[in-house]
Amino acid sequence: MFEPKKYNKRICEAQVHWAHLRAEQLIWTSCILCGSPNYETLGALVINWIEFFLVQCPTCRLIWRNPLPDPGFLKDLYSESYYRVAKDSPSLVYQVGIADCERSDQEKRREITRREVCDWKQRGIIPTTPSGECKNLLEIGGGRGYLQQAASEAGWNTLGLEISAHGIKAAIEKGLIVLPITLEELCEKFIPYHCYFDAVVFFDFLEHVMDPGKVLRMVKYIIKDDGIIILRVPITEECPRLHLIDHIWHFSAMSIHKLLAKEGLKIVDSHDSGSFMAPSGDSIENLTIFARKIGIN
Repeated sequence: MFEPKKYNKRICEAQVHWAHLRAEQLIWTSCILCGSPNYETLGALVINWIEFFLVQCPTCRLIWRNPLPDPGFLKDLYSESYYRVAKDSPSLVYQVGIADCERSDQEKRREITRREVCDWKQRGIIPTTPSGECKNLLEIGGGRGYLQQAASEAGWNTLGLEISAHGIKAAIEKGLIVLPITLEELCEKFIPYHCYFDAVVFFDFLEHVMDPGKVLRMVKYIIKDDGIIILRVPITEECPRLHLIDHIWHFSAMSIHKLLAKEGLKIVDSHDSGSFMAPSGDSIENLTIFARKIGIN
């Protein structure tokens, strides 16, 4: 039974007028690493007048939000308003965490993703086989398709998965192939994709989902045995002072390593990949991770 302990700080308060939280669908959860229902409450946040607790497993040091938000809220959130928040609701931009309306924002995101894909090549992650065939890359939750576009321009045969209708429209306008389905639907309904992809990429995604372990198991299902998994997550070693409203899980370097290992994956490389900085000086540090199935060099 979950009994929130006393906390001494409220990390954020946000009112998101375009997304609705359904209190009856909120679910309390145990630690996804060790299964323990015991936790320490670090603080609280209020979203649309509903209070959530930021809790930490004393054994694994994993931090997460309890209860979990209902999936309908996340689907509502990633509408056009999510991408226009810097212009339409500037007070929310450091709680929702995306600025993608102005041309300057879009050019910046294009340049960042091009550099990211160029870095892959320097690390030996190339888009073609020895015979010259294009390798297959899947991007999960790519939003408007900046990274998928950069990978496609670099020579990868790309496919995207996205649930935001607005993001899908923008990606298709870039000439990209994007399926309006979840990763779970891909695994259940499109069996030919089993062990199909040479690379699976998901940036700023794992911290948003209801069950990160299940996502990693499904990624293992669709990637080739020698394929590469590239993901980016925020890294939090202590109670975050800056909290984006769609972040559920706060991974430390240790807890993300434990989660990957639990699901049969190993980290083969990683690098710091910048900060999300608020005017207060608080920031979220990001880490890009390269992983493979355990047993594959």
